[in-house]
Amino acid sequence: MSRPDLVLLHPPSVMDFRKKTMLLGPVSDLIPSTPVFEMYPIGFTTMASHLESKGYSVRIANIANKMLSSSRFSPDRFVKSIDAGMFGIDLHWMPHVQGALELARMVKRHHPDRPVVMGGFSSSYYHEELMAKHPEVDYVLRGDSTEVPLEKLISSLESRKSLEEIPNLTWRREGSTKVNPITNVPETLDDIEIDYGLMIRKVLRYRDLDGHMPYKNWKKNPMSIAVAVRGCTHNCINCAGSCDSFARNFGRTKPAYRSPDLLAGDIARAEEYIKGATFIVGDIRQPGKAYASKFLKAIKERHVENEVIIELFTPADKEFAADVGKSIESFNVQMSPETHDDQVRKAQGKPYTTLGLERSIDAFMKAGCGRFDIFYMIGLPMQTSDSVDGTVAYTRKLYDQFKGQSVFPFISPLAPFLDPGGNAFEFADKLGYKLFASTLEDHLRLASTPSWKYVLNYETQWMTRDQIVESTYSAGLNLNFIKREMGLIEEDVADRTERRIIAARDMMRRIDSIVAKGKASGSDLDSLREVATRLSESTVCEKEELDWSESSIYASIPRMVSALLRKK
Repeated sequence: MSRPDLVLLHPPSVMDFRKKTMLLGPVSDLIPSTPVFEMYPIGFTTMASHLESKGYSVRIANIANKMLSSSRFSPDRFVKSIDAGMFGIDLHWMPHVQGALELARMVKRHHPDRPVVMGGFSSSYYHEELMAKHPEVDYVLRGDSTEVPLEKLISSLESRKSLEEIPNLTWRREGSTKVNPITNVPETLDDIEIDYGLMIRKVLRYRDLDGHMPYKNWKKNPMSIAVAVRGCTHNCINCAGSCDSFARNFGRTKPAYRSPDLLAGDIARAEEYIKGATFIVGDIRQPGKAYASKFLKAIKERHVENEVIIELFTPADKEFAADVGKSIESFNVQMSPETHDDQVRKAQGKPYTTLGLERSIDAFMKAGCGRFDIFYMIGLPMQTSDSVDGTVAYTRKLYDQFKGQSVFPFISPLAPFLDPGGNAFEFADKLGYKLFASTLEDHLRLASTPSWKYVLNYETQWMTRDQIVESTYSAGLNLNFIKREMGLIEEDVADRTERRIIAARDMMRRIDSIVAKGKASGSDLDSLREVATRLSESTVCEKEELDWSESSIYASIPRMVSALLRKK
């Protein structure tokens, strides 16, 4: 088998998570991945699709998922066993900082002559620190669109051409850091390709399902992604993907959209391969009503049968909800109001009302929505412990108002990190945040601490670290009580969730006691490892509550085979 030109490696949050005692907490309860954040970014797929279309060979290796799938899997042996012209490692979200850098060191230990390139929001933000302090990283590609710069980098290295003209690149020359300007900022996503069959072909080629799976539970709950936008028109203060952050850090002053027809085509193509939900990244109303109408018309014409999940960044009117219901056979909606309190939400950068949320839910449920997921957060500006209690109490009103309908509120902490690059990080004092980490090295130090409380890189003037943690566990218990009392979950599920939250809170206190004695490592912590690991997933709710698909990936095998044959 010939050597690939590029191997894209996705790290776990902490490389030795299987050996360390870490109470990772409810940091991933409301996303598909586990607390080691094994879900690789969609950019892996778009970069691989682009490079393959240009004649390059690319392999994806999800190291985090392979470690979760087998206790016998050794990332060190695996990295040693493979070769490539170049290795790419994502450092997109900051929780991967320790795992990404350790993986880069591993690559350099076994392949010292092979270049290592990093990309993603966090590596873009800390590109100069990576160059100054981490010789295991040779290049950083900055910004939200690195498909073309990556192609140019590979080509230039192969032909030994100058790197001066490669857009978005940070690199070294004779020991000095060189920062090329971010000039590859596409105004449209129409040239971005997502080849949904690529993963299947690569699984067959390399006989490596675990290495190509996006996340651990993907076989049971398969999901595909369609990207409507890069950039944002909104300014949530704690988000690295906000309007201000994109302009300040990634060279993007306005969003780039995929045309409505191409977006609908992406969803239809995903259905050719996968029987499962397709999540549309971005609110389809952001470019305006005309865009949304064209998209809904285009997807209606394609008769998509898979579930389609849409995001709402602001409340929607009855007309839009009705149009969605007429155009998409099976659809779900997600919205993140963050809090029940309009003033807290406004401080967070979302100036709409809870009444607007309720009207949106009502409109979509009447339009045939399969389920409406609502996400609340702990760690917001102006939010107190009492405010968190008020949010949980408000969920009872929602359950009463939409009794018998599939309306699902969830709550979790803003954890483990406040996004570097977001306004709350950049202007922490002004916006009421206190940072415990500002540099890459600061975050690296926090990442391996023994519980998620110590990993938190912030607290607010309204809630300390301890209060954020305690409010999280209390909110989980109270929401579980409401669901039990109203008959929304089975008794055994409620009992299991309650026991797990109480045990996790007790474990946090035991770890606090050990840390207070100055023993943040050693046998005292080691004795807690097995229980801490077990308590780090589905902490405040059953993760299965988030599952959209009722079909495992094995139900998709016939359509995968059919689609691959049609492509030949």
